[in-house]
Amino acid sequence: MSIKRIIATSATLLLGLMSINAAATHLTVELKAGNKYSFLLADKPVITFSNGDLVVNGDAETSYSIDGVKNFHFTEGDASGVESLSAGDIRIVSLEEATIQVQNLEKSSVVTLVNVSGVVLSSVKADAEGSAIVSLPQAKGVYILSVGSKSFKIIRK
Repeated sequence: MSIKRIIATSATLLLGLMSINAAATHLTVELKAGNKYSFLLADKPVITFSNGDLVVNGDAETSYSIDGVKNFHFTEGDASGVESLSAGDIRIVSLEEATIQVQNLEKSSVVTLVNVSGVVLSSVKADAEGSAIVSLPQAKGVYILSVGSKSFKIIRK
């Protein structure tokens, strides 16, 4: 094969990979059991292998060790089947056993936690980024988290 042909082929492959990489927004992991997980590439996950498992490290607090991987690839959209948040959708994230964070709120929205008897346990305002941290009671039980006209059932096990 001539040097010109090798350079042309290499350049074509490089441009193809760059265009694929430019369109890819997620790392999608498919499991042998059929489940799919997607990780946002903008979060810059670090992907390694450990003891036969695929390990995806997001930030200092998130690390996922995934076994039974069928394959993984890069996709343009989220292939996990979980829909992306739109402007009005609220996300509830468990920070630790006794604390949850409510995200994607309007600034100064009030988040209220009540027990099933209707007693208000806490009321927190969202910060400028639209986030509020709510402490859960130590007692196991069912609680209601309300934001405006939306309510969510929280179960503390």
